[in-house]
Amino acid sequence: MVVGTKCPEITGLDFLKGSAPSVPPKDGSPAIIEMWASWCGPCRQVFPHLSDIARKHRDRRLTVVGVTSEARSVGSFVDQMGSGMDYVVARDAAGDCQRKLAGPAGVRGIPHAFVVAGDRTILYSGHPMDPKFDAAVEKAVAEAKPAKVKVALVPVSSTREELLGRSVRELKAILTERGLSLAGLAEKGDIV
Repeated sequence: MVVGTKCPEITGLDFLKGSAPSVPPKDGSPAIIEMWASWCGPCRQVFPHLSDIARKHRDRRLTVVGVTSEARSVGSFVDQMGSGMDYVVARDAAGDCQRKLAGPAGVRGIPHAFVVAGDRTILYSGHPMDPKFDAAVEKAVAEAKPAKVKVALVPVSSTREELLGRSVRELKAILTERGLSLAGLAEKGDIV
């Protein structure tokens, strides 16, 4: 597993803080998968940096997941950290992250991070305090589409006669804002 290859789906994670539908996400959003341990001093120094990145790029749907291979009891450490680890934290309960990602990438120490683009291509593999890590994160989020903001739609409570009194442009706008197709609609009577 090297930079430029596709990141496999990591399953069997035991989420200690937050959750993620899939790691990396399947919805085209970027991700950081960071391997750490509570006993690792350099790992603890990375927590604030990852928290800042997670907060900064939420609007770009960046998923940050810290993965440890420690026993379930590490959950109390995560609870004590509180907002000091302001991102998703999981335990590699099934060993999937180690087997599918860290092992093939030749990871020899922690902390170790992978930056994954929205198309699941690994853009970076290495220490999360390396400037190349930040550059890879910026590249991944720049290519990501911003989260769609749902707009509350005004209910259409008009009678058919009232709708027929509206212009075709207004009627098409009502259909378009609701994501409905205009294909095959030629006349006002077809729309209403």
